[in-house]
Amino acid sequence: MKTSIENNTLTIFLEGRIDTSNAAETERQIFEAVGEDGFDNIIIDAEALEYISSAGLRVLMKLRKAQDKILPLINVSRDVYEILYTTGFTELFNVRKAFRRVSTEGMKLIGSGVSGDVFRMDEETVLKVFRPNISFDLVISRENEKARNALIAGVPTAIPYDIVRVGDCFGTVYEMLDAEDLVTVCANDKAHLDEHIAAFARTVKAMHAVEADPDKFGLTKYESIGALPYLAGALTPEELDTLRALYESIPDRNTFIHGDCHIGNVMVKDGELMFIDLGTAGVGHPIFDMGSMYSLFVDRADNPKAIAASPVLRHFTTAEIKRIWKVFIETYLGTSDQAVIKKAEHQIAALSAARRLFMIVAMPGMLTPEALTAMKEQVFSLCNSELGEIDF
Repeated sequence: MKTSIENNTLTIFLEGRIDTSNAAETERQIFEAVGEDGFDNIIIDAEALEYISSAGLRVLMKLRKAQDKILPLINVSRDVYEILYTTGFTELFNVRKAFRRVSTEGMKLIGSGVSGDVFRMDEETVLKVFRPNISFDLVISRENEKARNALIAGVPTAIPYDIVRVGDCFGTVYEMLDAEDLVTVCANDKAHLDEHIAAFARTVKAMHAVEADPDKFGLTKYESIGALPYLAGALTPEELDTLRALYESIPDRNTFIHGDCHIGNVMVKDGELMFIDLGTAGVGHPIFDMGSMYSLFVDRADNPKAIAASPVLRHFTTAEIKRIWKVFIETYLGTSDQAVIKKAEHQIAALSAARRLFMIVAMPGMLTPEALTAMKEQVFSLCNSELGEIDF
């Protein structure tokens, strides 16, 4: 039996067959590895486990009782999972099945976004491959369940039905016949760019008319407030209080929120727009989704390096990027009154900047110290200005 230790987390790698012939020795090795002082976290990796008998299950039960908490049991094969399910151990451990492995070799790249690339697998399916630094637990593992719940609630979304491994990355497989991502549609038909963006804005508006169950998606505002302590290492207590005040000022709504709403997370099939990447979906005020578009099409519009580095923006000129935001915000708000738009933009900008700070947690290593300093300056400059009441 092999083990590894990282950040005071012990990973135990179970191998081969565990039955009456070796259960006692397996138990001895496990508890010897755990030691008297223990670890903050213990993970049981069953990728190489072929079979486990009742004797082996009793070893796992002893470990669970000794730790007095539910432990993750990951990379479980289909056969071993059936044993765990039949014996009720799926209720006693946080069991995660092993992921099917696929390769993108020979697949056509049909779209790219900040969080990953979309490939055509075959005539019926597409594969979204996430960047290596996208958190599985915070984002990817939640996406399939939220997408199903969104579909049931009436949100136009592609149907995900599998999570796979692609090298060191995770991917989500969607059933999507003859679909293209909206970025490609816009880039290939710039003569009708305004029409495509207006259709997107109307689709977002319709999505925000859907009332969703907070128990199924979570309250975005309060989850954001609850996550602020994770930023404690990068922000001062005063800065955390400022962010908390910003979130608390946002009105409560039962609106379905995509969580990362921009044209890079939309597929087009037969003229119908469907959302993908629902791992951060929630319930709350539409301003949370407006911030995603603002972050791309306003904050980076005058930054050539940011445009070149963005899979979404690199297809457009600076003028086109600014045009996309203008058409989007005017269509969504249903007005061209600049006073109304400027007020909304100011509020959206503050929240957009605040939410980007969570990149520290969701995408560790993404920000350089200089980038983090610049981001903090922008956030607190906006937060400390007069934002007014959010009334859209």
